[in-house]
Formats: sequence, C-alpha cells, structure tokens
Amino acid sequence: MRVLYVNPGGDASGGAERSLALLMGGLVQRGHELAVITLLGGDAADAFSAAGATVMANGMGDGLDGALRHGSPLDFLSGAVRLVPAAMSTGQRIRALARTWEAQVIHTNGLRAHVLTPLLATVGQPVVWSLRERPPGRVGQCLIRVTSRRAAAITAPSSFAASLVARCRRPVYVIPNPVEKSVRPNSQAARRSLDLPLDRPIVGVVAHLHPTKGHHVAVEAWKHLSSPRPLLVLAGGDLYGKASTDYRESLRCDIRQVGLDNDVVLVGLVRDMASFYAACDLVVHPALYPEGFGRSMAEAQSAGVPVIATAIGGAIELIADGTSGMLVPPGDAPALARAVARVLGAPALYGRLREGGFVAAERYAPDACAAAVASVYQAVAK
Repeated sequence: MRVLYVNPGGDASGGAERSLALLMGGLVQRGHELAVITLLGGDAADAFSAAGATVMANGMGDGLDGALRHGSPLDFLSGAVRLVPAAMSTGQRIRALARTWEAQVIHTNGLRAHVLTPLLATVGQPVVWSLRERPPGRVGQCLIRVTSRRAAAITAPSSFAASLVARCRRPVYVIPNPVEKSVRPNSQAARRSLDLPLDRPIVGVVAHLHPTKGHHVAVEAWKHLSSPRPLLVLAGGDLYGKASTDYRESLRCDIRQVGLDNDVVLVGLVRDMASFYAACDLVVHPALYPEGFGRSMAEAQSAGVPVIATAIGGAIELIADGTSGMLVPPGDAPALARAVARVLGAPALYGRLREGGFVAAERYAPDACAAAVASVYQAVAK
C-alpha cells in the first residue's frame, strides 16, 4: 500500500509526531511504502525519514500557522478565515503530489491537515484521519465535524476523541496511540545524566508549556505538601510559541513567590524521555483541558512509573483509578497533593499502581497499532 501522510506540525517532540513516527516504522516493516508532507518545517521530517518514510516536502504549509489553537472563538475564526487562501494553495499542491506519487491512501494527522480534506479527497485516493484530540472551542469542533464528511475513515486514540465525530456517518476506529517500550535505564545513572538529585523522591510533569496543561496546578499542590517535599520537575518545551514562553515566566514567578525554589524546577524540553522516566518516582498529569489520549501517561505506564492524572478526557480510559494509576478532579491542587503523598507513602499501593500500569501499557504496542491501521487502509482502498 502506498500511503501519503500530511502532518501539520514540524516539531519531532510533539505527541502526534512521535505517535506517527512509530506507526510509520511498524507499517514499513509490514511492507507498506510511505511518503510524508509536513505543513510546518522542523525536525519532525527527520524523525519520519528515520522511520522509513520518504519526505516529499518539509514545511509546505508554513503559512497555515495563524489560527490560535487555544484562543477565543472569535480569534480562532478570524485566524481561520485569514488562512483560506493559503489552505487552498497548499491543498492543491498536496493533491498534485499525491497523484504524481500515485498514493492509494492519504492520511492526515492533525487539525490543520484535516481541514484540507475537502481539497484532498479525490476518486481513488481516500483520506483517512488520525483524530488525535478534540479541538478546544465550538468553532474548531464544528470545523472538524464539517470536514469529516469527506473523510473515508477516521481513527481516534480513545472513545472520548472519537465521540466528536460519532455522527459523521463515516467509519470511526478507536486505536490507541503506539508507545514503544524501551529498556529502563538505571535510575541513579538517569538522574546524573539529567543533573537531578540522587537522594530525593522525584515527581515529573511532562507536557509542552501551556496553561491548559496545568503545570501551575502542580506548583500549587506542592504548597500543600509537608516538608521534606519531593522534588517536582516540570519538563516541557515551547511548542506554543509566545504562549509557552509567557507561561514559563509565570511559573517561575509563582515558584519564587511561594518559596518553592528548592522544591520545583523547570528543565525545559527533555529529548531523552527514557532517562527522564527512569529518574522519576512518580509522574503527574494535571491537565485542565481534556486530551484525546495523553501520551506522557501512557509512556510513564510503559516505563513502570505510577501516574496521577486529572479525571478528564482520554485519561479516564488510560487509567483505572487505584489500579493502573490515580485520578483526581481537574484543578484541585489539594486533592493532587493528597494523592501524591498517599502514593509515595504507601509501598503496597505504589507497587500495585506500577504493575497495573505495566499491564495497561500492553494496549499501546506499536505492532498492534500498525496492524489495526493497515486494516483501515485495506478497508477504504477497496
């Protein structure tokens, strides 16, 4: 099968990009021939190339980054309207490349790519979606529902994400994102490599910096913990541009104001995630906006690190409360603090959550994901 992917982002560290690279690797092993176009330029193209895909364009739609993902409905709508000319031009160029390459399936991997579907869908070249999450706001969700009518099939990593297009009258397949199990590095060696203390419990938060990810809720929770506190390590890059850098400064200000300088650190984007998880005793996912999956939770489970997450979105499907992790209400810093203290203070509970996470992580096997997606391609290409 010849599959052309259209990926909106250019950052290889993004969850959608990491999931797609793993999917590509599994499909290449199954004999599929893959090509990819990225709308924004960046190192994601290198990751896709390493997975075995031919990069046809890196940054073809650089003019499509004006819509605000987490802005107000008016900001989102006005940004989307401004992008119409660029979207028309980009869609036409992608369609021409798809025909020249003789793609049997076109697979879009995110909102900016999905909205091009009416321009890409042609006879003999069905469009498959990876609906990674629910866009924030009614305008974005309405846009997804409308454009989904031209998709041949839709994959989603959770039932929560799939529910957005439940009435689109297109086949919708729930296929969890792939997560690769790696050899767990030695914890002490991992901490040394990241310049983290060897003799202190470490709790990590892994998410690109944005207020919707809830880093500030974790900082607030640390105020409610008794001394000596575990070290809270906030890991995340600036995927959201100015919104990320402004949020970083806000977090630093909050940490200073509440006197947590010795208890909370920001380490920026971490590339060696295996070492980061090995360094952590616990991972917290305090998101305030419901996510379609929540890759850091699945990765932590695969690495044998217990997870505490907010009970919204895909987290409810990834985590069985008290068995494969703990769930707390979103934005409830005292509840998060109590859960952290409980898990770190109860070895039996800690062991049960660790083992339960391992079992849950079997659902994210890359080979199973590749097999399921390949079946979708076969169904739509008939």
